[in-house]
Amino acid sequence: MDSSIRLSHVSINAVDNSTLFAADKATAPLIHSRLVWIITAFAALWLAHSFLERRRLPPGVKPLPKIWGLPYIGAPWGVPVPGAESAWHFGSLHKKYGPIFAWEVFGTLHVWIETDQIARDLFVRRGKLYSDRNHLPAAPGIREGSEFLPLMGAGEKQIQHKNFIHALNRNANAQDIFFGYPALENRNTLVRLLDRPDIWSEQIITHCARIAGRIAWGDVRHGTKLLHVVPRLLHSVSPAGPIINLLTFLDHLPTFLSPWKQEELRRKQQLKEAFVEAQDDVIRRCKEGTAEPSWTKLWVDQAPGLERTKLDKVEIAHATGSNALVAIVTIGSPLHTFITAICHYPSWLPRLQEEIDRVCGDRLPLMSDMPMMPVLRAVVKETLRWRQPTPAGVPHCNLEDDVYEGYFIPKGTILHANHFMISRDPNVYPDPTEWRPERFLEPSWPTYKEPLSEFPTIRGDAGFGYGVRGCPGIDLVSTELYTAIGSLAWAFNIRRKEGYEGYKNPVPWYQTNPWVITMLSQFECDFIPRSKEREMQIRAMAETDEMLVKIPGQQSEGQFAKWDIYRPEDTTVPFDWKGLTAPAPLDQRNRKYPAGV
Repeated sequence: MDSSIRLSHVSINAVDNSTLFAADKATAPLIHSRLVWIITAFAALWLAHSFLERRRLPPGVKPLPKIWGLPYIGAPWGVPVPGAESAWHFGSLHKKYGPIFAWEVFGTLHVWIETDQIARDLFVRRGKLYSDRNHLPAAPGIREGSEFLPLMGAGEKQIQHKNFIHALNRNANAQDIFFGYPALENRNTLVRLLDRPDIWSEQIITHCARIAGRIAWGDVRHGTKLLHVVPRLLHSVSPAGPIINLLTFLDHLPTFLSPWKQEELRRKQQLKEAFVEAQDDVIRRCKEGTAEPSWTKLWVDQAPGLERTKLDKVEIAHATGSNALVAIVTIGSPLHTFITAICHYPSWLPRLQEEIDRVCGDRLPLMSDMPMMPVLRAVVKETLRWRQPTPAGVPHCNLEDDVYEGYFIPKGTILHANHFMISRDPNVYPDPTEWRPERFLEPSWPTYKEPLSEFPTIRGDAGFGYGVRGCPGIDLVSTELYTAIGSLAWAFNIRRKEGYEGYKNPVPWYQTNPWVITMLSQFECDFIPRSKEREMQIRAMAETDEMLVKIPGQQSEGQFAKWDIYRPEDTTVPFDWKGLTAPAPLDQRNRKYPAGV
């Protein structure tokens, strides 16, 4: 009986298994058919999307070459988010798609421009048409408002801001080259580097913040406000920042459900407090008769060109503050690049020092020396080309439909001039990956121009933008970069670490922060005074002044206390400005350098 029961149980299991097997065989075609339906539906959607897109084209034009993607979703996959890496990615596609091509993602059309000629055709020759900016989901209102000129949309308010800033810079430059502050701070920075070369990156950022604080408001202590607001702003407006900048459909969430919009409200309030508080401090000191020269004092005194402005008091605070804000990163970035470049290409430092010694002798370089210093100007220009502060460019938008070379560009397209690729056009810049200042000094190079008393120059450089949206602060940038880099070379032999220390601290090749304005990573290197005599000259020329970045436990007095910014409590960790100048990770890959370097 037991055996019959066991036999019955086995037969039942056999029936169950065969039933399951039969069910599996019946389900497989169903799954297969569903997959076919899904693929067919996507194909139909794509074909319909392509057909409708072509039907929308005006007669006689053609669509731009376009990266293949799904309807509406487009092609978001495989695209690196950080600024420099996205420029590399899209630059690598130009061989397949050509020098101008389209990329759609989540219903937004982007156009990538890979040559200087096309960028100038659109952004300079048709500058007004392409003068708009795009909406930034993580920074709602920044395009429509009066907060930050570089990202303001085209219109009357943007023109008023730009004219105001041009008048500020024109008046300040006429008064002893920006009130003499860049020359003064060059001397102070050399002393600080003499005492603490191990924190050179912090010293460079401090240098830029002190100059910006002085020029904007006549007091270096206001520079700490800029050190607070810059990282938050760059984070908000960068694709690598809040996820809403990539998943743009999240923009439809109401503020109470959107942590990104809530953070943006806090960021805007902090920015307004910083700029208005600094402005009020200058107004008070003007009434007391103690105000130092500054942009804000020029406005209070109604300097030529400023008396006619239609901007209100708060808008003027933002125009002045944003001008100072941009100066820190657009000048701090190339200063980091110069130190990186001179450690990779040390044979250029003696050549630069020979020119500085011949022209300047025992004093620091001044702007009046620049016509006699083509090597210094070439070093600065090549530094800006080699590692652009904005490798992916600041996007432009067109205000109306346009046709370029037969290609249709619909209104509202976001266009990117890929500065990384433009600066590496081998027809213009042979051997483009190398830092070679001689390309601007020797007649055999296509970029050589005469007279050398005028060329090379960074004025008109593509890295400062195109057309009506070009940088309005080029005079300040030129002054700071020429004199700061000249002063560093006058004072120090800058070298990479040697031996085992060099092995542990390799010089980064192209490692940057991920934001829209990039800055090369910091690393350990040596700043050695060129002689004992030079060291004494450095110490004799500077005024003593405190650092802006404080040691934990220190505190400023009065209104400046809430804006104090600190080094990490761990003394082995360097100040990295909230990630903007983070140390380079250990990279032990072999690097191939040109002969003689």
